Formats: sequence, C-alpha cells, structure tokens
Amino acid sequence: MMMTNGKGYADAIERFLSSIKLPQAGVVQNTSTQSVTPTKSTAGSFAFHATNFDDGWTSVANEDWVEVTKGSLKVLIHYPREGTIFPADPDVLTNAAWNILVAPRYSNLRNYKTTYISDYNRPILGMGTLTDKATGKDMYVVFYRQGQTGWLEFASPNKNAFIQEFKFDPETIQWNSDINLMKALEKMVGYNKFAIATSDFTGTWTSDFTGVQQMYHVYTGNYAGMNITQSNEEFVFGANNSYNWKILLAHGIVGNQNISQAKASGTFSIPNNWQIHFSQMQKGPKTYHAYWSCIKGARLLNLLDAHAPGSGIYTVYGKK
Repeated sequence: MMMTNGKGYADAIERFLSSIKLPQAGVVQNTSTQSVTPTKSTAGSFAFHATNFDDGWTSVANEDWVEVTKGSLKVLIHYPREGTIFPADPDVLTNAAWNILVAPRYSNLRNYKTTYISDYNRPILGMGTLTDKATGKDMYVVFYRQGQTGWLEFASPNKNAFIQEFKFDPETIQWNSDINLMKALEKMVGYNKFAIATSDFTGTWTSDFTGVQQMYHVYTGNYAGMNITQSNEEFVFGANNSYNWKILLAHGIVGNQNISQAKASGTFSIPNNWQIHFSQMQKGPKTYHAYWSCIKGARLLNLLDAHAPGSGIYTVYGKK
C-alpha cells in the first residue's frame, strides 16, 4: 500500500483523479443554471422553499413531495417511500406504488391501466381519471417511473391538457413505443431544485461512492482479481463562513490498493443563489454551481465545478 501525505496531497489527488474514472453513486444530471427566481422560506432551516422557473413552472418543497405547477397542471415529485420500489413486473410495481402514493388522495377511479416500454431503463406508467378528494374535481392522472428516478405524478384537468403539454397520448404507449416520448416526463425530475444561502451551510456534509470491477484473463478466462475504487469526501461548515474539506481515495486490486488524500480549509462565500465559492480547494480557490434538492425530512447538496463541468453531473452530498 502506498500513502501520500504532506505538501504532496494536492498533486497526488490531481494525478489520482485524472488516472481513473470514478463511479458516482447518487448523482443528479442537471447542467443548467436557469434564470429562476427563488422564494424565501417562512419556516425551517433553509432560506428558500420555492423556485419560479423561466419556462413557467414553479416548484414548492412539501413534506412528502416537491409540487411543480404551471397553470392547471401539477406534477408531484414523490420522495422515496417504502413499498413503492421493488423487483416486480411493471403492472405489479405500478399498482403497489399507486395504492400508496396516489390512491389515498383520490376517489372514484375510472379507466385505469398500466403500461411500459421495453427498454434498458423500462419506463412504466399508470393512468386513470379520478376525483380529487380535496377539491371534488375530476383529474386525469399519469403515474410514471424510469430507471433510478422516483415516482412522478402528473395531474391534469383532462387527458387533452396532458397531451398538449407533454406531446403524446399516454394511453397509446406500449412495449415497443419510442423511448424518446418519455423525455418530456423525465425532465421534470430537474425541478427538484432550490436556491442556496449562506445561512444554509452548517454541520458536516459527505459524499461516498464505491465501484467494483471483477477481472478475468482475456485468453484463459481465469479470474484475475477484484479492482475497487472508493472515495469519501467531506465538507465541515463552521462559524463565520469557515469550512474544512478533505477527500480520501483508494484504488487498485484488493490487498494492494493505492491511497491518496487531500485537505483544505478556508472561508466560503455565495456569489449568487446558485453558486458557492471556496477560498482554497487543492491548488487554489474554486467556484461550484450549487443547489438543494429535497428528500423526506432532509435536503441534499448538489455541487458541480463551475469551470470544469465535464458531463454536467452534479455530485450529491448528504448531511452527516
């Protein structure tokens, strides 16, 4: 095992990161810094609870979902909940999740059906007309999930309103439908996005990932060992906008891994509601695109290097 330390931390980390492709468990794809207007929160520990997007949608953080609205349309980005995601046929999974997340708020279900598209991520949908218990009005509801996303609930006054906004008729979807039709639904995940403020940053926030690669000899087929990449990154935010940062990375064949680490400390500032600037990170100051996303009872910090965005995938940090 090889350990680097002292003043060589930053150089070692830079060489290490450039030499491997790090898998990222728990990331959000969102490359834009939209022209949006955050709304100040009246309760809770975070400054902003709503976002007005420049395309007409408005997001509001709620206890069990993020509610996204535009005119008469409403989309609920449901937080993960026990019993709503498990290995099953599409209709079995859709029915179970529908009964937990949708059915309790409605009555008088009509013309219910489920469907899916045969694709690697297997988009699955449920749909029907129901009566909203809170308003007494009929709503056309489309329930959707794909790949690693949570459940999205689309509520419209009628099916035509849904078609006008999302450009397809959900009742025509079948196993061999064009997967690109789902992009209009999938993009709604990106509206779970809320502005940052200096007062939000307290405590310890961490991001961890692990990647495992089983290796075999190309000619003999014999097992050649296991290659593992692991990382732990941590921000500790303190008084007077201070922070301490560290990262630990281990990579290589099990039993003979290389380990590198780096540390930095300084002060942070918020240039605008969607960026955070650190006075020292590895070799110098660094600015990140930043926003909060919501889950049940907590928020997640999403960071992306503003000057080297790469694929545009944000790294996600949870509070320790």
